[in-house]
Amino acid sequence: MISVLIIGNGNVAAHLVKAFLKVDTISLTQVSSRKLENIPKATITILAVSDDAIETVSLKIKNSFVVHTSGSFSMKDLKNTTNKGVFYMLQTFSKEKEVDLSNVPFCLEADRHEDYLLLETLANAIGKKIYSINSEQRKALHVAAVFVNNFTNHLYKIGNDICEEYKVPFEILQPSNPGNIRKN
Repeated sequence: MISVLIIGNGNVAAHLVKAFLKVDTISLTQVSSRKLENIPKATITILAVSDDAIETVSLKIKNSFVVHTSGSFSMKDLKNTTNKGVFYMLQTFSKEKEVDLSNVPFCLEADRHEDYLLLETLANAIGKKIYSINSEQRKALHVAAVFVNNFTNHLYKIGNDICEEYKVPFEILQPSNPGNIRKN
């Protein structure tokens, strides 16, 4: 059994907690990042906190293996004195929107090979797309994802504005469902 401690209570933490609770080979504990007086021991401690809290929170952790979930922070930004890693999911999360983690890419990194294998086991328990990505690659990937998401949304907005201006239904531009294609 893998014991997992999640520190944080934001969007990423909420989705991880929900997913890990469904796996019988994982023993899960969650604490708020504000209540760090008594940190329980765990095989893997996941910091699912805001990027600006990673260094401060990781300084207080004595557990043997600590990882963060950030796309833009290096593994070296963890300030704990024990083993380090990254458990990054390439996905935008909100508490209200359900996410199928089996479709989400997991980008993993660890100081030690044994720890990487542990992260891989953990990711495979809730997902299917596992990638070994180092800090430099992850930072570039994170920037690429921001461009793809934000600029695609911006292009949709421009397309919608043009359709409205010329009184053309925007739905014409949306991809068709192959099952709904009309055959003559």
